[in-house]
Amino acid sequence: QTGSGKTYTLSNPAQGVQQGVMPRAFEHIFAHIKADNGVHDWKLSVQYVQIYCEHLMDLLNPGSEPLLREEPGTGVVYLQNAESIPVSSPAECVDLMNRGMSNRSTAKTLMNAESSRSHAMYMLTVVRSGGPELSTSTSALYLVDLAGSERVKKSGVQNAGLDEAISINVSLTALGRCIYAMADKRGKIMPPFRESKLTRLLQTALSGGGRTSLIICCAMGDSDVQETNSSLEFAQQAMRVQVKEVRREQLDMNALTVHLQSTVDAFHDKTNLVHKQAWEKVRAEALATQALLDKSRALKERLYNLEVMNRDLEGQISTTQGAKASGALPGAAEASTKLEQMKAQLDEALKECNEVTVMLPEIAAEYRELGGHAWHNGDTAKTEMYYDKALAAYTKCMGKDHPEVACSMGDLANVYCDQSRFGDAIRLYQAAYRIHIDAFGPDHVDTAGDLASLGLVYSVQGKHKEALPLLKDAYKIMERHLEDDHPNLLQVATFMEKSQLALKKK
Repeated sequence: QTGSGKTYTLSNPAQGVQQGVMPRAFEHIFAHIKADNGVHDWKLSVQYVQIYCEHLMDLLNPGSEPLLREEPGTGVVYLQNAESIPVSSPAECVDLMNRGMSNRSTAKTLMNAESSRSHAMYMLTVVRSGGPELSTSTSALYLVDLAGSERVKKSGVQNAGLDEAISINVSLTALGRCIYAMADKRGKIMPPFRESKLTRLLQTALSGGGRTSLIICCAMGDSDVQETNSSLEFAQQAMRVQVKEVRREQLDMNALTVHLQSTVDAFHDKTNLVHKQAWEKVRAEALATQALLDKSRALKERLYNLEVMNRDLEGQISTTQGAKASGALPGAAEASTKLEQMKAQLDEALKECNEVTVMLPEIAAEYRELGGHAWHNGDTAKTEMYYDKALAAYTKCMGKDHPEVACSMGDLANVYCDQSRFGDAIRLYQAAYRIHIDAFGPDHVDTAGDLASLGLVYSVQGKHKEALPLLKDAYKIMERHLEDDHPNLLQVATFMEKSQLALKKK
């Protein structure tokens, strides 16, 4: 209804209970953005247009001519050539509201001293991006101040005012028809959104793409009863319309790319750090092990020198004892003291040597672990060096016939195979086999492992005649001790089949 307070209800800038819907909405939106605490990026912009006699006019830039356009695929209706101004506070939104209202078409009628002669639409677009969702969400708040319906006899408008009144009533009638069609639960009537620019512009909000609220303002005078009843009937019809808002979100490819790249970079940095720490640890352990070996060699040299000196002193003591028997004792006391000192040094050196010897198994194990690290990193040269030192340390502390020596031989032989040094590999595998068979007997998994390794080396070289009996013997032993799906058993079976096929072809 014209003159019933629609514009005042929407746009009154006063604070408190009299504050209009639009300023309240602006404050609410920016309070929500503030509560987000910078998790997302927010961009807000305002468009403000009026529909005057079915012509679109830009209230923020009166010189432009906005056009209605529709997004392909989505059917979303939007404005082209309308001024879009970024905003960052409720005050800026209110300033643009007042600026647009000053350009709005109004006129004096018998029913209203400042009657709105157009429908005004304030559009606040909110774009949220970034954040953990890695998507961009676009929302729009349409605040529409409709021109009131009026009877020409009561308003007393003429000429241009009459054309304005007709245009207003026609567009409101089209809006009513759209509401009636959407309220029809049978769905047999298509809403006539294209009948007016007002309904066309509101199509997205009304047809299920958004959430819509309707404020009906009614005049309280006795002469306005008919218009009041019509307005209430329109409101009752609108309440039967059921719409469901639809989120307009799309994956932010730039944000996703940046996120994935940062994840990859972080993974690479973490991997590089782990490799660096592991290598520093390996290097420190290698230096410590080398220091122990150097100390062992120095102790051996010291022991050797002490033993030589001990033998010399013992010879001097014998000479002194002979001289004592003949009555002459030149320097006997001095030689005896020196001999006692040398024995004490010899005992101390032997004690240190024994301590180092006790640590040799740990040193050998460290070398073996270092060799494993180097093998996994693809450094064959360092792998060979560490495995060779491990073999030497195991041999020194445990003896050449110990099973740990055989395992160390197998490690080094694997490196030789990787270097295509098959002769050296076979020599070590055979030596390991002899140690294992002496220690565990022929029916043992480790013994079978040596046989399988020899068979694999011969098979790789194409010597299938030599490989097949070794592989068969290894398979028989493994079959009794391992599960059917054990990788070693499956590998031996594969090479057995390969050798059998190769011999059949010959």
